[in-house]
Amino acid sequence: MNKRITLFCLFICLLQYTGAQPVNEALYPRVERGYIELKDGRILKGKYIYSPDFGKIRIVTFHESVVLDASEVVRITKKKPGTGETNDSGEEFSQTKSYFIFSELGILPGNPDNMNKMPFIFHTTVNYRLLEKLSVGLGAGVEFYKETYLPVTINGIYRFNNNRAAPFAMLQAGYQVPIEGSRTKVVNVMPAHTDYIWPGPQVSYDMELKARGGILLNPSLGIMWQTRSDVNFTFSVGYRFHRLVYRNKEKEYNLNVDYNRLSLKLGLIFN
Repeated sequence: MNKRITLFCLFICLLQYTGAQPVNEALYPRVERGYIELKDGRILKGKYIYSPDFGKIRIVTFHESVVLDASEVVRITKKKPGTGETNDSGEEFSQTKSYFIFSELGILPGNPDNMNKMPFIFHTTVNYRLLEKLSVGLGAGVEFYKETYLPVTINGIYRFNNNRAAPFAMLQAGYQVPIEGSRTKVVNVMPAHTDYIWPGPQVSYDMELKARGGILLNPSLGIMWQTRSDVNFTFSVGYRFHRLVYRNKEKEYNLNVDYNRLSLKLGLIFN
């Protein structure tokens, strides 16, 4: 079952990527519109397209069509420059769409002595830009431990600048919902309030526990690379804490399993 879910997640990511970036766009520059700010101080409004090697740029305005070296461009924005931050190191890309989809694949490396050395995780979130650099969102995914879980999360993303390669911080919190039967058992358990003189609740020696899910928290730092299409690539490193709760059928015994893991994730942002 885990293999089928994993293949399904990879298939969804592939569909999202191919839908957002057609083959021609991936191989060749495309015509776009925007405000092109030049080093000589001019701001040209119109269509533009780069040469295949991105060394030249053709700009078509209402009055003229010019071909310039790409190095003459200070930045390109969707809105007219002048009210935002300046960028001395490269182009600034303004993100005008309010909503975007953020999909991530990753692993949670941990103690090599544990049964689950590197659990696989997949998340997709729908996010809304509250401010130019701050976004919030809701999401869900699938994670594989002893059981398979559906994480339901809220998250916040802060992008530190608008450069093509921009660092970002992300905070994710939520709850793990079990979506299959438990594989966890305990052996030779005696409740603390039970003794051999006055018997308490009966607990079997091979007691099956039911997975109840648990909370999760995942702060992370990463970097995103913006392409000339509407797709961003991301890589992030973070700390993952989550607690999985198990109970027996009679609710007389609880088992809490805490995970403290490193999170390594690759992602795609679809604007």
